[in-house]
Amino acid sequence: MRLRHLCDASWTYDLIHEVEPSAGRDGRIYGQGTGTLTGRLSGTASWSNFPRIREGWASPDARGVIHVEDGVVLFTLTGLSSLTDGRGVHVLTFQAEAPSHRWLDDVIAIGEGTIDVERARLAMRYYECEVELPLPDLDEAPQES
Repeated sequence: MRLRHLCDASWTYDLIHEVEPSAGRDGRIYGQGTGTLTGRLSGTASWSNFPRIREGWASPDARGVIHVEDGVVLFTLTGLSSLTDGRGVHVLTFQAEAPSHRWLDDVIAIGEGTIDVERARLAMRYYECEVELPLPDLDEAPQES
C-alpha cells in the first residue's frame, strides 16, 4: 500500500457535552465543531462527533461536511485517540456532491496527529491509501521453513 498526502486538518470543538464513564459502562461525548483542511482536499468543515470513552481512550464516530469551491463533500470519521498523551489515528471515507471532488468517493484515508484535550483542538495529517496490486499469487508465495 502506498500513502499519498491528502490534506492537513485543524479540527476545533465549538460545543462539548460529556457523560463520564460509570462502573461497567463507557462514557460518551457529544461534540460539534469546525475545521480547516489544506492540501489536495481543501475547504472548511462542519461536523459532529459521538465518541465512546473508555480508560483514557476515545473512539471517534464523526460525520460532517466539507465545503469546497464547487460544492460539498460528506465524510465519516472513525479511529482511536489517547486522551492522556494526545496521539490519534483516524480513518475517513467520503461522498462528494462537488464534481471536482468525486474522485474522493473511492478513497479511504488514514490520518495521524495530536489532540489537545484542554483546548478541544486536533491537528491531523491525512493520507490517501493507494492499493498496489496485484499481490503475488498466494499459491506461489515462498513457504517458510
